[in-house]
Amino acid sequence: MAVLKCKMCGGDLDINAGVTVVECEYCGTKQTVPSADDEKKITLFSRANRLRFACEFDKAAGVYESIIADFPEEAEAYWGLVLCKYGIEYVEAGNGKRVPTCHRTLPVSIMNDDDFKEACEYADISAKTVYQNEAKAIDKIQKKILKIAHKESPY
Repeated sequence: MAVLKCKMCGGDLDINAGVTVVECEYCGTKQTVPSADDEKKITLFSRANRLRFACEFDKAAGVYESIIADFPEEAEAYWGLVLCKYGIEYVEAGNGKRVPTCHRTLPVSIMNDDDFKEACEYADISAKTVYQNEAKAIDKIQKKILKIAHKESPY
């Protein structure tokens, strides 16, 4: 079976059947994982996550969309699309913690994003909580970026 990598640091994740949230043994980050019930799905997730980790967001989004086509109730695929749409890369904060960095800024809040809503709809309560917490952090960053951008003079 394909190995899933941590969305934050790229380390191998140890995933048990039926679990939707795991803690990375390398960086200590709690994160959501797809249901490991299909080899094809796990292989596609591995490819999409590898592309997103390399900041190839559009290519990764295409793979997440193909996962949704085959597995329309897979919350993690919708969350992957959100991460691609907002260009999220997790970077070292200097204290061992990984924080989201936005490579893309959108004028609409992540909380109003349709893919975010789908992820929350199909997620169990544990995964939904992780999605909501991450979305709040990303939304806060996006608002700061937009505030700075609005203060800049046009050129």
